[in-house]
Amino acid sequence: MADGLVAAITDILARRSASAAQLLAEAVRRHCAVEHVALVSFQGSDCSVLAADGLDLLAVGTTAPSALSTRLVRALEGKPWSSADLAREPAFDRPVDQLAAALGLRSGASVPISSAGEAIGAVLLSSTVVGRSWTAAIAQVDAVAGLIALGLGIGRQPGEPLRVVVVHVDPLAAHGLARLVERGLPAEVVVAAGPWDPELAARVADADVTIVDAAVLGSAELPADQVSASTGRLVLIADDSANHAAGEPVGASPHRAGIVVPRRTVLTELIPAVARAVGRPGPSWPPPGGLALTSRERELLLELCTGSTYKQIAGRLGLSTATVRGYSRSLYAKLDVHSRGEAVHKAAQAGLTHR
Repeated sequence: MADGLVAAITDILARRSASAAQLLAEAVRRHCAVEHVALVSFQGSDCSVLAADGLDLLAVGTTAPSALSTRLVRALEGKPWSSADLAREPAFDRPVDQLAAALGLRSGASVPISSAGEAIGAVLLSSTVVGRSWTAAIAQVDAVAGLIALGLGIGRQPGEPLRVVVVHVDPLAAHGLARLVERGLPAEVVVAAGPWDPELAARVADADVTIVDAAVLGSAELPADQVSASTGRLVLIADDSANHAAGEPVGASPHRAGIVVPRRTVLTELIPAVARAVGRPGPSWPPPGGLALTSRERELLLELCTGSTYKQIAGRLGLSTATVRGYSRSLYAKLDVHSRGEAVHKAAQAGLTHR
């Protein structure tokens, strides 16, 4: 769903342009089909507008308290927020909220950009359309949040590249994967000297993303947890015969939130997979894949990610609308979220937005 935006953003980052922030805002607005996008960073309780595109809502360079905007307040909490009708939101009355209404914006969303479990920025999306579903747009932005942070220079030192580790039993293949990542992303890639590398644990602990060949996880020299225990950002390259679908989480442990890339499509899918993994929280955020979701709950979660109405979902699942709403409330409670947007956010973070 988000691969088009992933490709656009990785292309922008590869250019290393001085106008990258503005290009990122333009790409998000185009792919999410909205009238306004603002990319902001947080410094404590204040925010700075780093880039904007579309209607003149927030000027680039503006620094102000986040409390002036409902969406910024929610983004600081580290959770996505959306409204299909801003005029009906009872507490949507802060100064920036009022300005949005005056400009004719009728619905909107905010997606936090997080690092180490803390919100360091946000993407604000606005539309003039009432009743718009924000599920798909939130999932798209969430998939590239880590790359947007990289392009904006927030969450790390200016010019600091992504730190990627490749672990493979074949040194030639490992170096090939490393070059592929370096060509597609502003990344510094370290190739581990096989699963027996004595510095492997330290390399993984320091990495933003770890790329692992499935054969490594089956190696007697390397218990699987050695690769994944210190990071929730794992990309696994596996044969099509492996018991994982592309984008599925790896394993059942709360620390095993990896994205699977089929070996035959690694040339086209590795960069998008790394992009999705970059923005993932660390192991302190257990993903839905680590919870005991029933097959029906998993099916419902996937349906919620499509942006369909409850009535449409009910028709596809052969249930009543009331039953779907009831199942949704139970699912939200299990995921410890309070809305569809938050549920979709967790699903995207865990790689559960693919069937």
